Amino acid sequence: MTALLRVRHLSTSFQTEAGLVRAVDDVSFDLAEGETLGLVGESGSGKTVTALSILRLIPQPPGAFGPESRIEYDGVDLLRLPSRELRKVRGAQIAMIFQEPMSSLNPVLTVGSQISEAIRAHEPVSRKEANDRAVELLDLVGIPEPGRRFRDYPHQMSGGMQQRVMIGMALSCRPKILIADEPTTALDVTIQAQILDLLLELKERFAMSVLFITHDLGVLAGVADRVAVMYGGSIVEQGPVRAVFEQPAHPYTRGLLHAVPRVDRPSDRIEGIPGSVPTATAWPSGCRFHPRCSECMKRCEVDAPPSYSAGTDHTARCWLLDQSEGQRQ
Repeated sequence: MTALLRVRHLSTSFQTEAGLVRAVDDVSFDLAEGETLGLVGESGSGKTVTALSILRLIPQPPGAFGPESRIEYDGVDLLRLPSRELRKVRGAQIAMIFQEPMSSLNPVLTVGSQISEAIRAHEPVSRKEANDRAVELLDLVGIPEPGRRFRDYPHQMSGGMQQRVMIGMALSCRPKILIADEPTTALDVTIQAQILDLLLELKERFAMSVLFITHDLGVLAGVADRVAVMYGGSIVEQGPVRAVFEQPAHPYTRGLLHAVPRVDRPSDRIEGIPGSVPTATAWPSGCRFHPRCSECMKRCEVDAPPSYSAGTDHTARCWLLDQSEGQRQ
């Protein structure tokens, strides 16, 4: 498949009073046309900063991108695109759904006017045309009585309804890429399922590519084609969902999978990963996961592992693969 988005050697850091925070460090991946790529990892692994970096929503300063960082959309490096040109891409070609709809929606504007404003920011249409489109979008995302709810304020809607509004706003200009950052985190299980079904339906309807960010492997299994596992600001494993889930090559991925409850094996003991994600101001030397890894070797404490093949289109950064049949990339 043709890569619509190519991220290469992305590094994003922040200068703070506590020191330099290397939130994202040498991240590379592709997002193909019509594909859903899942970006998964614990809180603090760098997932959201990666998403914000793609749209250049990182304030500079205190944020900064590494000199080798490249984010190519349709052959154009977004990190080196003039701000005026970037605004034509952001929202129109690449849109984003944020984690917390209540904090993303303006509380003093009606939801309809916010969708209408997003449309008029990118398309030369009249206010009436934009309002009509906004009502159509509210209907498309499953909000009942869209003509009436168009005039509602965010606080008059439930969390699930607010998230549907955010999805409608993101789709207002029919983007080619949708970045969904933990779109179901604040919702109960039933509403989560409805939102996921809606996203899958709209992805097919608009032929979009989706970057789906989550910490929930169970959710990822049902929506993604490929998965990239992040830890310590880096991608430690990536490949097709089935391959990564059935034959995880990195100890961190195995730890995440063991921590997921299984309805088909309810008697299985759930094992958490000991310790916590280290601070981004002082990543450990060598493999960043080594302080929490039960399979850690001396080599892991000193040298950062390269990327090894773990199967077809399946790679992992782990020294254990150097002792098996894995081939260095």
